[in-house]
Amino acid sequence: MPLIVYIFTLSAFALGLAEFVPIGLTDVMAQSLDVSIEQAGSAVTLYALGATFAAPVLTALTAGWSRKQAMLVTVLVFTAGSLLAAIATNLSTLLIARFVAGMGHGLFLAVASSTAARLVGPKKAGSAVAVVFGGFTIAMAIGVPISTYLGGVISWRPVLGAIAAFGALGFLGLLLGMKEPPKQQGHIGADSVGQALKAIFHPTLLVAALVTVLGYAGSFTAYTYIAPLLTDVTHVSGTTVSIFMLIYGVLAAIGNVIGGKMTDRIGVDRSSVIVISGIALVALGMWAFASSALAMGVLVALLGLFTFAAVPALQARLIGIAEQHAPHAHGVAAGLNIAGFNFGIALGSVLGGVTIGTVGISYMGMVGAVVSVLGLVLLMVRNRGGDYRAVVGPAA
Repeated sequence: MPLIVYIFTLSAFALGLAEFVPIGLTDVMAQSLDVSIEQAGSAVTLYALGATFAAPVLTALTAGWSRKQAMLVTVLVFTAGSLLAAIATNLSTLLIARFVAGMGHGLFLAVASSTAARLVGPKKAGSAVAVVFGGFTIAMAIGVPISTYLGGVISWRPVLGAIAAFGALGFLGLLLGMKEPPKQQGHIGADSVGQALKAIFHPTLLVAALVTVLGYAGSFTAYTYIAPLLTDVTHVSGTTVSIFMLIYGVLAAIGNVIGGKMTDRIGVDRSSVIVISGIALVALGMWAFASSALAMGVLVALLGLFTFAAVPALQARLIGIAEQHAPHAHGVAAGLNIAGFNFGIALGSVLGGVTIGTVGISYMGMVGAVVSVLGLVLLMVRNRGGDYRAVVGPAA
């Protein structure tokens, strides 16, 4: 694997902390800002919406930029937004800061994942994407549980400040360690902003990204408010919540690796069906066994496994579809899928909040399962059509 891919991983570590640390701190942030849990959960939603907007749109608008220049600017935007979030004194300022930080997140991951996949070729694209997102899962396995604990014991503000510091460290790594990757032959039109913007609305790419949206919305409907679910319904302590999130992160790291290898071995279509099916079944189990601490420990772990095994499979799938239908728009295709992941997270957090406010927090798993099944049905319909089959890995 080229060294540059591991440099991307360093910055992805900071992004992973920023995206998921507030999930474990919703209670603490709500008390500090004197708002409801649902309002504090909006910090997750706005970050994801910033990434959703930035990933396809800004990827297209910066198509003529060098890849190094684009990544350096986006890491700066992310770091500034994270720092502002750490010092926010009210909910409005926090949400604006989180949206700005999310914009840097979305563009960086779109550029990094498409560049990594292009560097290694289609046969290893799944593994390359998995390495980039490995920074995410390392953050979840180590950083998020520690941050959840420290945020509860000390304050959530130093935790968000540390995320900004990691962003600055990632900027230095890119500045000093990244060389501009060579352009591939056969992709001379890749720098056309007009073509890139047009590709955002390519119906085949949009349908593929919708699969990602629904699959991830199902997962994060069940997970965004996992801390209050575990304390209020499962009746475990705050320390146990941190342990459960540690288990989630460890299994997420394992799932990311498994997803990359599985994608390269059996193809993107079969891999995608497996992981989205897994998300749906686990979410349903979290509704059925919400009162059992042992069952929830296992289910939270499995949710991390399947959710992050989905990343390389779904990302490589959309890049492969772009190879067939929009070969000039690899970066935009990657951006659409990053947008799909983040819009799914945003939608899941909204659905989780609505579920809490209507039928109750214990039903989040059931709602999440239904949403994931919708994504699975769409995926299987498109796979059967053949025209939507990606060219990454063996034919499925």
